[in-house]
Amino acid sequence: MSLLDKIRPLFSGVGLLLFFFVSLALPTVVCANNNINIFVVLSKNTQPYQQFKTQFQQTLYSSPLPKIKFHLIDTDIAASISALYESGVHPDYIVTAGTQAAHQLISTNVSAPTIFSLIPASSYQNNIQHSPYCKTKTHCSAIYLDQPINRQFRLIKKGLPDLRHLGIILGPTSLTMKASILQAAKKYKLDVHIAEAEKDDNLIVLSDKLGKISDALLAIPDPDIYNRKTAKGLLLSSYKNNTPLIAYSKGFVHAGALFSIYSTPEQIAKQTGMMLMRLMSSSENILPASEPPNLYTIDINPAVLRSVRGKINFNDAMLDKR
Repeated sequence: MSLLDKIRPLFSGVGLLLFFFVSLALPTVVCANNNINIFVVLSKNTQPYQQFKTQFQQTLYSSPLPKIKFHLIDTDIAASISALYESGVHPDYIVTAGTQAAHQLISTNVSAPTIFSLIPASSYQNNIQHSPYCKTKTHCSAIYLDQPINRQFRLIKKGLPDLRHLGIILGPTSLTMKASILQAAKKYKLDVHIAEAEKDDNLIVLSDKLGKISDALLAIPDPDIYNRKTAKGLLLSSYKNNTPLIAYSKGFVHAGALFSIYSTPEQIAKQTGMMLMRLMSSSENILPASEPPNLYTIDINPAVLRSVRGKINFNDAMLDKR
């Protein structure tokens, strides 16, 4: 037998092994060449949500991930999703922006890993994560709209070092934050006065009572407390009592709040995109735990700031983009 005849079976075995391993790898290659369908569900077709959408897409386009196809939904969410399914388009991942989009989505029968973004922590923790939609816990996560209470207290203490008494109105949605508020107050040595508002309470009366015993009022996101109908009256109450309001949006500052600590749609969109990239890069396909915003902005109303009693410490370093 020739030497070639002796080694040919060895090469044949190696060839079979190579074929076996290549065959195992083929499905991954095929998947990588297909589109990854991402449903982006917006609460409204307005500028903040368009800013979110644009930054979210840019974040994912900059990644070395497989080809992505975005499907934008901003009206009649249930019907739009149904139409996509009927056309043969099923989501690999879903991202919502805003509370309205989140609540409409969970009423559908869609099943895909979902990130609920631009949403108050209390809305997600009290309602959405306990809904049938999120019965598979690893398929739901969130990027919260509101700032961690420790961050708020730290910045309040740093910017207004003479402030001692802080008034807060909590409603049905935000009442779950009471324990963490009291814990942060102890940590930062602030005396916190909390008014718990029930459904039919007069919010102006509660604000006036807090204003008489507080150096400032802190607005905590709660749709039953701060909304289009109540915001003006609560701001007027803070003026009347010379008790500035510390809020959570740019609009509040323009309307007369002393300052706001908030995250822009672009900042939250970037973080949402990064979370989805981590999920898509993971072999387990399990969503990370929900996160507070890691980037934030501080806006100040100079006119209101001039009326504040005591030391003020809003320097440039504090106001830089975090």
